[in-house]
Amino acid sequence: MRKRPRLLLVAVFLAAFGGTHYFLYASVVAAFDLGRSQGLWALRALFACGAVSFPVLRMLARRNIARPTVLIDWIVVTWLALVIYGFLAALVIRGVAALCRATGLWPRLLPPLEHAPGPVAASVAAAVVVGLVAFGFVRARSLPRTTTIQVRLANLPPDLDGFTLVHLSDLHLGAFAPRGRLRRIVDRVNALSPDLVAITGDLVDERAAQLEPWVQQLAELRPRYGVLAVPGNHDFFAGVEEVTRRAATAHIRFLRNERVIVAGKLLVYGIDDPMGARLGFEAANVDQVVGADARERPSILLCHQPTGYARLAALGVGLVLSGHTHGGQMWPLRRLSRLLHPYDVGHHRVGASHFYVSRGTGTFGPPMRLGVPSEIVQIHLVSAPSCV
Repeated sequence: MRKRPRLLLVAVFLAAFGGTHYFLYASVVAAFDLGRSQGLWALRALFACGAVSFPVLRMLARRNIARPTVLIDWIVVTWLALVIYGFLAALVIRGVAALCRATGLWPRLLPPLEHAPGPVAASVAAAVVVGLVAFGFVRARSLPRTTTIQVRLANLPPDLDGFTLVHLSDLHLGAFAPRGRLRRIVDRVNALSPDLVAITGDLVDERAAQLEPWVQQLAELRPRYGVLAVPGNHDFFAGVEEVTRRAATAHIRFLRNERVIVAGKLLVYGIDDPMGARLGFEAANVDQVVGADARERPSILLCHQPTGYARLAALGVGLVLSGHTHGGQMWPLRRLSRLLHPYDVGHHRVGASHFYVSRGTGTFGPPMRLGVPSEIVQIHLVSAPSCV
């Protein structure tokens, strides 16, 4: 990405993030009538620090300038989650209040709140927000759901009929990934008796060193033909060479714009995330990596982001596995995810090709899940001369 568009994107994000904080701050001041309070400076300082905390700490961590403690990390992501849902709650309250005033219903429905949403409504909303965030944190620590699908893969030979693939994505191993949860994920994957495990990016969250405590557990994955992976944008942020080196000690092989042959007949391609090119790595040339063999042999392609599907279908790739979107991770962000990614989650078809976008096995940002459960995807390949 060129420097100017990248700076523009960062500026837009910071403006939106700061605007969200200001709107919530103004809503709190109005609800509790704090306009003349002597302690208003403390509230301003809290929201000002909160508005810069998440982006600044992420930038410092990625550039290895400073590494926040686990406690600071948790405070920042908890604040972020509270602000997201606090903003939505304030938006709803103000919208309902404006509608009721415009229609004349407010005094008749809620006489005590005739002139403003007031402290009662704000306190109830705050309690709901805290409850939702707490529930989301608990849900994120639960074992991912297992989604099972069947894919009729063109040119799959009869002796590979029933080949089982387990798809993991966006584990984001780091400060917010519970150690015991990964253990249960590994046990669950092994219980599925897969022939192959595929990890479609974002194995680590921020730094390559974050992978070290998890290597032993990852090494206990026992698929028949091993574990293949591709790097996601976070793996590039963390230092992709170091991530791949550490992952290799757990018997995880990263495919960097290359292919391997599994079980003697199954082509598996791996494509770098576009973030690699933006950080100075050679850009992935899909046409060169895939070639003509994809039309003649059973083929699977791993890529982190669910983009370029029309081109992959035209090249004849039978099955493409992706992640990145997390399915929005938290309601109602699922709606935003759908706007940004036409293929945001689940099983899709483009021509004769199959595509699966995982909701993610871990979390990014606030370690919470609301309405979008994490998943482990089990895929059974079925022989078919051509997909139907």
